[in-house]
Amino acid sequence: MSKKGGAVTPSAHGLPSGQAGPAPRRGTDPADPLDLIGIGFGPSNLALAIAAEELDPGADRLFLERNTGVHWHPGMLLEGARMQISYLKDLVSLRNLASPYTFLSYLKAKGRLEKFVNIGVTRPTRLEYQDYLSWVAGHFADVVRYRSEVVSVTPVTGPGSTALDLLHVRVRDTATGTPYSLYARNVVHAGGGTPRRGTPDRICDTPSVIHSSRFLPAFPHRFPDHDAALDLGVVGDGQSAAEIAAHMLTHYPNAKVHLFVPGYALRATDNNPFVNEQFYRQNADAFYADDPHRRALLRTELRNTNYGAVEAGYLDTLYDITYADEVRGEPRLVVHRGCDVTRITEDGPRLNVLVRDRTGGPDRTAICDGVVLATGYTRELDPAVFAGLDPLLRRDDFGALLVSADCRVDADESLTAGFYVQGYAEGAYGIGDTLLSLLPFRSQRIIDDLRARRPEDRPSAGPYPPDHYVEKDLERVRAVMERFNFATVISADRDARVLVTHVPLVVERDRGGEHGTLIGHLDRSNPQVELLRDRPVTVVFHGPNSYLSPDVLKTDKLPTWNSMSVHVHGRARLFSGRDELLRVFNGLCEQAEPRPGSYRLRPDDERIDQLLSHVVGFEVDIHELTGRFKLSQDLDEDNRALAAADMARDLGEERRTFVADVFDLAPRSARPDDGPGSCGCTLGGPPAGTDAALAREAGQTVR
Repeated sequence: MSKKGGAVTPSAHGLPSGQAGPAPRRGTDPADPLDLIGIGFGPSNLALAIAAEELDPGADRLFLERNTGVHWHPGMLLEGARMQISYLKDLVSLRNLASPYTFLSYLKAKGRLEKFVNIGVTRPTRLEYQDYLSWVAGHFADVVRYRSEVVSVTPVTGPGSTALDLLHVRVRDTATGTPYSLYARNVVHAGGGTPRRGTPDRICDTPSVIHSSRFLPAFPHRFPDHDAALDLGVVGDGQSAAEIAAHMLTHYPNAKVHLFVPGYALRATDNNPFVNEQFYRQNADAFYADDPHRRALLRTELRNTNYGAVEAGYLDTLYDITYADEVRGEPRLVVHRGCDVTRITEDGPRLNVLVRDRTGGPDRTAICDGVVLATGYTRELDPAVFAGLDPLLRRDDFGALLVSADCRVDADESLTAGFYVQGYAEGAYGIGDTLLSLLPFRSQRIIDDLRARRPEDRPSAGPYPPDHYVEKDLERVRAVMERFNFATVISADRDARVLVTHVPLVVERDRGGEHGTLIGHLDRSNPQVELLRDRPVTVVFHGPNSYLSPDVLKTDKLPTWNSMSVHVHGRARLFSGRDELLRVFNGLCEQAEPRPGSYRLRPDDERIDQLLSHVVGFEVDIHELTGRFKLSQDLDEDNRALAAADMARDLGEERRTFVADVFDLAPRSARPDDGPGSCGCTLGGPPAGTDAALAREAGQTVR
């Protein structure tokens, strides 16, 4: 994700502000904790964020990511490298095909769905998958803070409790160094693995020795001369090792590549459809339910579905490269079979790579200019971060975390706060624990468990807005948009910086999808323009609103505020053509002055051309409409009539009519129990200055 420059300064509460992300609304005080803090915002916790929004929207949650955005294996986003799973195994599809966060929804939003179908592949490139993850993350800018490094997680006792029911999460803003604290009832740790590279006394710490996790940013920088005659080493026998070796052979045509593998040769991944059934949800559940001995046997048997193996098709690609070298009489790939690299030391500008023969032969030394370690990752809790929590966590005889089927770590009974892990319990969940295939199901399990464990004194929040405030009549919703068309356009960039512009909009009912399209224009210098270039956007239409005093009503109610608003969620695009902008200008005129003969811009008006260099048009394809009409629905009809008249008090005649319509009150004249002095069929009663007089001015019957 991109990042704007500039300092990030602490806010008045000591929390980072600026572009790191939203300041938490809750969680800074143990008396008001968050329901959930997620550590890391890679695929695992992105899937969890989706599940939380769709399954438990009332939960207060915040995700902390130490990077500036979602960075998924940035070192291995090699050109043309493809995923090893189907696009349907995205973050949510296998759980909820109707989710707006599927890979297909991403393609549709990017305008590439038909092209993707046309190329006839089921596995997207890694670069496209990274873009998909960033696209999803952009929808959750309000619940993630980037540049936020978790320093420690410690159990604490919350106010009025005797148990360790909260987790105190200390965080450091990596941009400013500012520390701050958060409190949550549950923490889900999905911080990813630590590159496995050996201790510094065995593998020297030098820029010429690079782990595969940093290959793309670091290797070309260290070796910028692609025509140099280099000796380059690759340690490993998995997919990353093969791809890096092929990349070196392709991009460094005069280099010799040394591939150090523990076996006789690179081996093909076992990814036949029968063995891939291990990644079915029910089979993963069955694996967890099995006894530890059988689980260990199955892991060993299925190891080559993920570890120490290369996709068969890619082996052919690599071999084709080496064969072409043979044809030219210049073989460049040297495979060191059956060996372990035990030490790498500096020898001037070059490296000595000490190799142990696993078959009993003599040790030997290879001389390289650079070495890439495609040696994978370790998955252990960071002892510095979890020192205060780890003693309370239960482990098996081999030191592995004991976990529930819902990814919650078993703990001492004194700890009632929930600590969940994603990607740290392969022994319990199988090889799929660190892979993408099971993310939709795992995230649902975690959310379901969080809901089940929520304290009874804090029930799950219901839908918002409450259902009785949601206007179901689409015509009324559109009427608010058309009558009160001076709207608020809200966008967020990838660093969660929110930009807002107030602008009149035209509602085009017959264009776009089911809900129509909005069109408008902005000044070209407005920084929000770039955030409307094929990006999600929220638009808020503000209808009538008014304070409702108890003095207005015939009942003992607390004061409140009645209001009508419409929230629009959609996808924006920009345009700058003269005809399209003229449609915007005249659309605004027609919406404001619909009478025949009212002012309209002529197509040949030269002033239009003078505007073109200063404004840009935009349209919003409406995906979702929510009309929030809070109109005293909890009152009886008599009091609602008084509330309607009170709202209409300061409105013009046309808008008073509109208020009367949307309150949807029955005609007063149709009720036989109306007594003396009651309202006839207008909004209020007769006395001058009262609600009836105001309603009579409107001259409208309540429907």
